[in-house]
Amino acid sequence: MRRMILIISSLLIGAVLFAGGASESGKTTVEIWHSNAGIAGNAFEEIVDEFNNTIGEEKGIVIEPIYQGAANDVLTKVKAAATADRSSLPDIAQLDATACLDMKNADYLILPQDINLNTSYIMPSAIEALMSDRGLLGIPFNASSLLFFYNKTLFDSLSLDPPETLDDFAEIAPLLGEKDSNGKITRYAFAGVPATYELGTFIGAQNGLSYFVDMQNGHMGTPEKVLLEDEGTFRNFLVHWKNLYDTGWVNNITSGISTEFAAGRTATMLSSSSDIASVIKNVGGRFEVGTAFVPKTDENATGGVNIGGGSFFIFTPSDAVRTVLEYFISENVQLKWAEETGYMPINTDLYDNPDYLSFLSENPQFKVAMDQTEASNPKVTSIWLPSAYQIYYSFQSTIRAVTEDGMDIDAAVHEMASIIQKAIDEYRAQNIQ
Repeated sequence: MRRMILIISSLLIGAVLFAGGASESGKTTVEIWHSNAGIAGNAFEEIVDEFNNTIGEEKGIVIEPIYQGAANDVLTKVKAAATADRSSLPDIAQLDATACLDMKNADYLILPQDINLNTSYIMPSAIEALMSDRGLLGIPFNASSLLFFYNKTLFDSLSLDPPETLDDFAEIAPLLGEKDSNGKITRYAFAGVPATYELGTFIGAQNGLSYFVDMQNGHMGTPEKVLLEDEGTFRNFLVHWKNLYDTGWVNNITSGISTEFAAGRTATMLSSSSDIASVIKNVGGRFEVGTAFVPKTDENATGGVNIGGGSFFIFTPSDAVRTVLEYFISENVQLKWAEETGYMPINTDLYDNPDYLSFLSENPQFKVAMDQTEASNPKVTSIWLPSAYQIYYSFQSTIRAVTEDGMDIDAAVHEMASIIQKAIDEYRAQNIQ
């Protein structure tokens, strides 16, 4: 009986140690839920392996990366774990901006300052992207910006430069498009329908700085009121966008856009800088890929772009977690991550790094993202809203209703504002005492 008690006691002690982050080998395990796949997934695995074989080996720390699907899937699983059993939360989760409102109001979130993480060398725009009334919510990692991708070979053959405004784009769109002998369009000037990410630039940049909603797009408190209707920013965008669409050379598709671009069936598209490497790979040398600043809504839209991508959110306050995060934002790791994926390095020490400067010189498509971000107002930030993904698709539906179905622009603006306001009101009723 005594032997049985000792065995059970030993098992219980082992279980407690394991739950606290200690592995059976005596090393501390830091579990990270992430959404990196494809090129980014391969780079992430290499970075993790490098840690485990060097710093981790030295300090007795093992990173255990667990792929959890798309960014929204990671958020869904984090919220489920927090509701069911908080001990099942990962130590770190990689989430995008759509998670920020939930994280800002989560009492289980550990802030970077809570573990004394030095953030002084992180890109200011990336810091602003995660700043809230609670303070800095997480640590930027895979930072990106919206870019204008174009078939540079085609543009050069036509002696065209990338458009600076949407009206400029409308002027050159007929030159970029192409039809066959039967009048069927074989190459569009542009493919895609803007959603929240793209509108972060098209609306956010207006008048130097504009917000969708109050509380600085929800960063400085849970939003209460929609601004894009009263301030006229969404209407202004729709007027210029419809002008572009009415040229007849815009393909209103919401999926397969990168495939159409790589095949030469559209001359341009909007996409994240994180897609540079994969786009170039998919084009396969059929033409030269160019990147440029996103065309402005109008001449007064001087605010630039907001930071996109993802960040690390912390759920365990430990020295091991701090060590892991310090590694991920270190100069060498950020260099590797930027070169292999197209994400912008968030470590400002890299900006004078000879290896990185050489890389940018040889790969000008990557440099454009950095130049555009540096030229932008860091206060142009993503929108933190409840029902973020539903609103994403609502923007696309509204834009298609205006361009394809002839919906009145003022009616469309009011409908979109009402959808956002309803989401805000419902969220506040359920979550704000």
